[in-house]
Amino acid sequence: MDCPSTSRGFSGFSAYVDERPVDGVRRLDRGLYTDPELFDLELERIFEGGWLYLAHESQLPYPGNFVTLTLGRQPVIVSRDERGHVGAFINACPHHGATLLREAQGSVPDFSCPSHGWCFNLDGELAAVLKEKDGAYPPQFDKRQHGLSRLARVDSYRGFIFASLNAAVPSLSDHLGPAARCIDLLVDQSEEGLELLRGQATYTYPGNWKLQLESGVDGYHVHATHATYIATADRRRARGTGRDAVHAMQLGRVDRQKHSGYFDLGRGHVMLWGDWPNPQDRPNFSRYDEYRDRLGEATARWMVGRLRNLLIYPNLLLLDHMSSQLRVIRPLAVDLTEVTTHAIAPRDEEPDDRLRRIRQYEDFFNASGMATADDLSEFRQRQIGCNGRAVRWSDLSRGLARVGNAELAQELGLDLPPGGASLEDEGAAMVLHRRWLALMQGTG
Repeated sequence: MDCPSTSRGFSGFSAYVDERPVDGVRRLDRGLYTDPELFDLELERIFEGGWLYLAHESQLPYPGNFVTLTLGRQPVIVSRDERGHVGAFINACPHHGATLLREAQGSVPDFSCPSHGWCFNLDGELAAVLKEKDGAYPPQFDKRQHGLSRLARVDSYRGFIFASLNAAVPSLSDHLGPAARCIDLLVDQSEEGLELLRGQATYTYPGNWKLQLESGVDGYHVHATHATYIATADRRRARGTGRDAVHAMQLGRVDRQKHSGYFDLGRGHVMLWGDWPNPQDRPNFSRYDEYRDRLGEATARWMVGRLRNLLIYPNLLLLDHMSSQLRVIRPLAVDLTEVTTHAIAPRDEEPDDRLRRIRQYEDFFNASGMATADDLSEFRQRQIGCNGRAVRWSDLSRGLARVGNAELAQELGLDLPPGGASLEDEGAAMVLHRRWLALMQGTG
């Protein structure tokens, strides 16, 4: 057995990621998924040290609208103020630390603490102290010094709101880099932009947060993990279109098409992609000519004719395949992860296209669909296997001997190094683990 030393410590993070292409080696130490001390450092250096996705602007259409969430270990309010600006605050009263807002989302005229009644305006300023005149506060007490703590950096791109607790992070534009062009492929499907559809699903799985990130850019697991879904969709299709209300995308045949692969977009961001065998079943197929005329043939082909899974490291997946989904990953413990999902769609979508999008979404994702449960089961089993640590390494060498598709990135105006030549190549997962290593070492 190749058992790792339990006393290796954290001075050598590179020991967790073993990548030696000349030797044909690409593998990961399974301690990445199981070590609780390592997990605490991940929260500090990754989730509290860099940019994270927070929310979408469509969730905050009016002043006073808010959503609450957690950034690393910090409870956060994201809200729109009276001037229409989006801001983010630590969701903790400066008085005794109680959370101010306790619903996932809603609308308020101000932020009022349920514990002692301190009241803050939408700019986070302390506006009123309950029974202040009777409080015998010292002369030095100044309400201006007791406002809510703002997050150090807040910015947005095309409606997607990001924030960081670290004021020293590079600009959001630099952080996203080429990944911004891949976000455009979603947003530009309507001149009116995207919206999150009503409702969301939040669930947990007993596994490490990196398992979900890996799965989001893993095309190799499809035929094994989702075999039942693929067989069911094929049977429905064989019965004829009149008896197939879903018109599911043929996920099981993407690997047989001419083009597929992944792009390394830098800073841990990666896009998995592949040609659809049945683009005519996409909800946006009827808009192909519009996209071509407005954005060009190549962009239209990427929007309609190819599946795309985009990982914005470390906590956002934008999936445009079986339907369109936004997925937010929140680490809770080394072996427990929370995932929140939203259906996303073009704002001006025709009713028939919207109906198809929703039916396809229900068919594949979350509790109503057949695929999400498959993935969650495998995350659990991988965590169990990795916890054993009798075997140290997980192999990711599939695809190491081939690269390609740089010319297809150029269709999008991206100058990228050669990426994966197949969406089943496991180098996509290594993109995020290289970023993990850089951030943990402090070189990212």
